[in-house]
Amino acid sequence: MPKYEEDPLLNVDREVSVPDPKLFIGLGWDKDKDSKQKHYRKFYPEELEKVKDVLPVESPFNSY
Repeated sequence: MPKYEEDPLLNVDREVSVPDPKLFIGLGWDKDKDSKQKHYRKFYPEELEKVKDVLPVESPFNSY
């Protein structure tokens, strides 16, 4: 979830600590800092079944 801080110069809320765009995809948007609609999804360069952080044990489904 994004975090916001007030920009005193423009009197708006700005997102801070934006994750690396090479690893995360931003989804949705926030109308204000309290709406909690925007979130980030992590990108994995290979199939999720092969990523041990996502699936620590082998999938019970058949793979072809």
